[in-house]
Amino acid sequence: MMEALKGVAIRGISTAVPTRVARIADYTLLTEQEREKFSQGTGIEERRLAADKQYSSDLCIAAAEDLLTRLGWEKEGVQALVMITQSGDYPIPATSIIIQHKLGLPKSCAAFDVNLGCSSYPYGIAILGSMMRTLGLTRALLLVGDVSSRVCSYNDKSSWPLFGDAGSATALELDDAAEPIHFDLNSDGSGKDAIIVAAGGLAARHPPQPGDFEEVEVSAGIARNAFQLQLKGADIFSFAISSVPPSIRRVLDAAGWEVGSVDYFVLHQANKMINDMIRKKLGYTAEHEISTLRKYGNTSSVSVPLTLTAGAEQLAQGGRVLLCGFGVGLSWGSATVVFQPGTVLHLFESDHVY
Repeated sequence: MMEALKGVAIRGISTAVPTRVARIADYTLLTEQEREKFSQGTGIEERRLAADKQYSSDLCIAAAEDLLTRLGWEKEGVQALVMITQSGDYPIPATSIIIQHKLGLPKSCAAFDVNLGCSSYPYGIAILGSMMRTLGLTRALLLVGDVSSRVCSYNDKSSWPLFGDAGSATALELDDAAEPIHFDLNSDGSGKDAIIVAAGGLAARHPPQPGDFEEVEVSAGIARNAFQLQLKGADIFSFAISSVPPSIRRVLDAAGWEVGSVDYFVLHQANKMINDMIRKKLGYTAEHEISTLRKYGNTSSVSVPLTLTAGAEQLAQGGRVLLCGFGVGLSWGSATVVFQPGTVLHLFESDHVY
């Protein structure tokens, strides 16, 4: 059993989404009947796509600027910045260090990237919170951002209609009075091929080859090149419904919480069928979950903080919240968090390029 993280408080979360809307009703590779069936099964009706020349760093900087302003935090007081992304601005250097400079944070601010996707938020809180406690860092930012639409082929109906873009910032602060945060973190690399971009940079296992940029038809309605996302939906469904409920039960047990004592369950927004199955296995009602699938789709690493900010009204008075992310890796993690009344939660639009 993992030790609880003590003495670290979440002061606020801001999430930035682009203004451009991509609607399932307009996706030409599906028939009208297929589009209706897709939306019923996944819960997705539209997503947000990054503006031209807008990347994960831009969305995260917008979120961080908004959050720092709302909290009244001085930038000089931010001592660490962790960026979690699988679609950073460059292979090298780390996107976090670029953001440190563009945000105007001090050079004494420690900054680094973490390459995780759907499980990123519980992992990120554990990583940064533990670092703060160990090193005595008073204030820090956890940034999570992905522009997943950029690695999907429009001609791949198995991935293109699912993914949207967003960036978030979470402010963490040392506070001895903070409620403990419990974690259950897991990984299984045997499932790496379930969600994968096979080709990469010059030092990758699959460096660029002649023809890698040519789209190949894998099956009817599914065409992509080696640099675009490959998704095995059935494998992900099987993994999620078998692995996630036990993880949630373990972390609830660690916290001493019953399922019925949780105010809200906030799960990675993969698709409605997966989340409905998890809810039925655990036995909580739809009234105790917050979902953003309909308007924002699957935003990969950002889906949990995005959903928290979208639920600002429900969480205005605080309460017990179960967080769970799962997917690419395979990687999955759960966390129990007690939000205090007045915690800053803000979701807004931004097309700004920094």
